[in-house]
This record gives sequence, C-alpha cells and structure tokens, in this order.
Amino acid sequence: MEIVNKEQRTKAYWFFVLFFAITVAIVVVAMFANVHFPFEENKLLKEKNAKLEKDIAIQNHFAADLEKVKVAMDSIGVSNLKDDFFNEKLAFSILTDMYKPFLKSDTLTNKNMYNNTILICKQYIDAKKHIKKLTADRALLDSLNDINQILQEEYNKMKVDLEVCKQLYQNQ
Repeated sequence: MEIVNKEQRTKAYWFFVLFFAITVAIVVVAMFANVHFPFEENKLLKEKNAKLEKDIAIQNHFAADLEKVKVAMDSIGVSNLKDDFFNEKLAFSILTDMYKPFLKSDTLTNKNMYNNTILICKQYIDAKKHIKKLTADRALLDSLNDINQILQEEYNKMKVDLEVCKQLYQNQ
C-alpha cells in the first residue's frame, strides 16, 4: 500500500521544520537579547552615573571656592588699603583656580553658568574697587569744598578790610 498524498505530506513536513527552525532562532535571539541588553544598559547607566558624580564633585568644589571668594570680596573695603589689595589678589587668585578645571573638562553640562558666575564675581570686585575710589574721591572733593569755603570767607574778610582801609585812607 502506497501513501496517496506523499508529496503534500513531505512538503508540509519541510514547512514545519522550516518554521520550527525560524521559531527556535527567534527564541534564541530573544533570550540572547534579554541577557545582553541589560548588561549594555548597566554599562551606559554606570558611565552616566560616573559623569553625574564628577559634575557633583566639581559643583561642590566650585561652591566651596565660591565661599572663599565671597569672604575675600566681603572684606574688600572694610579695612585699610593694604588689606584690600591682599583680599583683591586673593579673590582673583581663587577665581583663576576655579576657572582652570573648566578648560580641561568636557563633561560639564553648565559651563556657561560657571563662567558667568566667575565673571560676575570679577565684576563685583571691580565695582567694589570703583566704589571705594569714588568714596575716596568724594572725601577729597568734600575737603576741597571745605578749603574753598574757608578761602572764600577769608577773601570776603579781606575785601571788607580793604574797603575799610580805603575809606580810612580817603578820610585822612
């Protein structure tokens, strides 16, 4: 007895084998992807975390240096001129040291913020120097006005004395 639909059965068998192989391949690829992708994702997350930790460390260092600059800036104009010069140079030195890491680093996300903060601190120091100079100029101007007023009073007295002398001389 011979099989009547042998050709169709053979064809169906090979389709089954083909689709079974495709299904097994898809399952194997899916399992590999399930195992491989989390490791890649962990690697990327670790790199991102390291970058964020570095940014936070730089921010903390920047904040500490900014506090030192603030102390130096606040002491400008409080005491005598020699201390002002020292505090000004100290503040500029700290600002320069604060700027150096930004020249080397590519990882910072807010470079403009740091640069603007440093520039604002420099402008603040310059403004305090300018205010102190204007205050000194104002004191000089006040003293010159006082001297001018005293000289004007003396001139007026001399003028009156001269008029009195003229009248006395004419009466003689």
